[in-house]
Amino acid sequence: MKLLIITPFKNEEDSIGGTIASIVKQSIYPVAWLLMDDGSDDSSPEIVKDYAKKYSFIHYYRREKTSSTRATGNNVVELFNLGLQVADTMKIDWDIVSKLDADLVIQRNDYIEFMLSKFEQYPSLGIASGVTFILGDDNTRIIESKHKWHTQGPNKFYRKECLHAIGGLRPFKGWDGIDDILARDKGYITEKFFEQDILHLYPTQTRQAEGGFQKGLSREAYGYRNMGYPFYMYLFKAMKLVKERGIQEGSLFFYYGIKATLQSQPLVSKEESRIVKKFMAKRIENKFIYTNTSTL
Repeated sequence: MKLLIITPFKNEEDSIGGTIASIVKQSIYPVAWLLMDDGSDDSSPEIVKDYAKKYSFIHYYRREKTSSTRATGNNVVELFNLGLQVADTMKIDWDIVSKLDADLVIQRNDYIEFMLSKFEQYPSLGIASGVTFILGDDNTRIIESKHKWHTQGPNKFYRKECLHAIGGLRPFKGWDGIDDILARDKGYITEKFFEQDILHLYPTQTRQAEGGFQKGLSREAYGYRNMGYPFYMYLFKAMKLVKERGIQEGSLFFYYGIKATLQSQPLVSKEESRIVKKFMAKRIENKFIYTNTSTL
């Protein structure tokens, strides 16, 4: 299967070299890797260009109209979609496309080979990812999301037919949750493979360039609202944050949840909102199919 990787980035000089090193050491390479620069003013473009001189599958592209901040939410989707357009212009033929962040350190050298083998083995697999983790104060690994159905935004793999079936990625915060839900409604499997662990150097909520953890919690709350999540999901999430990170973050998230509910409307359609609610009911019942339970 032919893999295309798209990496949106802006001012990632502290991490992008490690991410590229993680890919060039893989057992197999993608047919192309498009690194989409959103107007960096640090040394990250030079880092990418240096690697592009050594590896023919690496391509640097700079967007003319740039954003004022690092790509998150709708902006990262815009860059990803632009990458698809660039790939089309370059006549790149692909079966699977990966959206890969520029602040990841892939732990295993068979990451790409492993993922492509899953898509080959399971035709119903629509979206896949590895599991990202951060390092705690004592260097312990903290998994960012333990939900097997939820593929993680920093490293997503999409089957072309699935991406088209769900209408592409949604340009709002929460895009990396609604895609899984819509794909499962279309009959596809979405799955996180815990065998492939990936160090996430700068989780969104810790980035000062993105406003720090308070802004991150606010964005996540509005992401829930954008997807049309029922209000009880704010309470569940707040309780989880209290348990894992303390009462301050849990309370803040619940506050932002109330604020989002009062100030905004879901960005999904009525039909998609119905799909989300149906998915939530199935999630409570834990009635999900995965590759190890699939009949192919």
